Amino acid sequence: MVDRSGQAIGNYRLSKLLGHGGFADVYLGEHIYLKTFAAIKVLHTQLANDDIERFRIEAQTIAHLIHPHIIRVLDFDVDQYTPLLVMDYAPDGTLGHRHPKGTRLPLATVVSYVKQIASALQYAHDRRLIHRDVKPENMLIGPNGELLLSDFGIALIAETSLSQSTEDTIMGTMAYMAPEQLQGKTRPASDQYALAVVVYEWLCGARPFTGSYMEVVTQHLSAAPPPMHNYVVVPPEIERVIFKALDKDPHERFARVQDFADALEQAYQNSLRLTPPLADTIYATPHPSGKGAYVQQPGFSGNTTPISQASAPMPGFSGNATPVNQVPPTPMPGFSGNAIPANRATPPPVQMAAASNLVTPLREYGAPRVKKHARSVVKWSFRVLAFTIILVSLLLCGLGFGAFRLYNTFTSSNAGPGTAAAVAEANNFLQALSHQSYAQAYNDFDPALAKQVSSGTFLAQGQLFDRCDGKITQYTQDSNPQIQNGTEKYSFTLTRTKLAQAYRLYLTVHKGANGTWQVSDYTSDLQTPSC
Repeated sequence: MVDRSGQAIGNYRLSKLLGHGGFADVYLGEHIYLKTFAAIKVLHTQLANDDIERFRIEAQTIAHLIHPHIIRVLDFDVDQYTPLLVMDYAPDGTLGHRHPKGTRLPLATVVSYVKQIASALQYAHDRRLIHRDVKPENMLIGPNGELLLSDFGIALIAETSLSQSTEDTIMGTMAYMAPEQLQGKTRPASDQYALAVVVYEWLCGARPFTGSYMEVVTQHLSAAPPPMHNYVVVPPEIERVIFKALDKDPHERFARVQDFADALEQAYQNSLRLTPPLADTIYATPHPSGKGAYVQQPGFSGNTTPISQASAPMPGFSGNATPVNQVPPTPMPGFSGNAIPANRATPPPVQMAAASNLVTPLREYGAPRVKKHARSVVKWSFRVLAFTIILVSLLLCGLGFGAFRLYNTFTSSNAGPGTAAAVAEANNFLQALSHQSYAQAYNDFDPALAKQVSSGTFLAQGQLFDRCDGKITQYTQDSNPQIQNGTEKYSFTLTRTKLAQAYRLYLTVHKGANGTWQVSDYTSDLQTPSC
């Protein structure tokens, strides 16, 4: 590879090399006259005279893609038969850099990412342009934390200068390429497949297909992706959506990449209504039997019983309503099942007696029977009275509880699962802290908080806590956030390498005027560093 740093190409001077890819090298370029910065992508190819015009046509097509989640192409040129594109510079890097290989992301963060990338892809598909190389390294982070999809059509532009024998089989990154793209039949559904591979990798921390070049090709063409529960516990509906987008047959995937994103978000929203909720991924341990995974309950050291294992039947019970060791009672002799025995005639009608004969003297009726009847009446009276008291008490308790809930509704904020974008913003902030990327975390502050805490102060505080108490090793959301008037308050439990006990961080995010969620306040139980 030739490093062109320091060279001048067109109106730009290449300051430094930002990245190296399969199709091009990316440099930070400074405009010689305007002193503005841009990303200069120099392709690894030499154009023949006949290819230059085709390159310009393709570059013009990419330059007309104006979308909030697509990186802008500002200019293009051919320098000594080497094609180059001038694009907006994104100083915060890519998602591939933010989330290194093996990183598992919360489901809310993944849903937020997919919505942005899918909208950019759908915009391009509607204009008959296929990306061909969807991967985290081509997802840039904008100045406001938004995602910007880059390298649109770079594979196609590179193809204009290569022989027809290569075609699409080398146009893209192998780990994310759809089966039909490997066969030279790229279509919009190929981008959906690649995005589904990225989602699988984000949630599981591993790509669905790994191995040598030919092994990955073979798996893309014929092997089913491993079940996600081998790595992580996610709601079944989420896995069904992802596996539909990973179908080998492009006709069996979603009709549009936007439909994939909508289905994933709907499945996420449905998971928030589960009890217990499964909105966030639960990282599981492989089961000792090698089948699936299980989650070990804290403080439980006993054996686990598979859910599918049925309990032992009751002794003498075959599963029917009647025990097997019992014989149905023998019918009474002469009884055919009717109300009157079969061998008896219907009794004659009762003759009406005189009224005086209906009254039986007490001595003939018997005093013990009267006392027994009186006790029965008293007993049932007490039962009715007790039941009435219990019923009234329950009614009063219900009315009291309803009044209490109504009072809380008007006097306190509501607890809910949280807005997907707000959850993603809170997790992004915590992830930046755990990676010690304090400049990135500071970019999530809203203007009011940025006025209270300078970037230098925030950086010094973070570095001091890291030095004294160790790096953040884990963070978990405690419960649903408190939601009120466009503001969501989250509570996270954090652990550090040098602290014996975990502590809580309280984070408040709100929706700004531009529609993005930002951090407006943060407090912690760990007020001062230990050193």
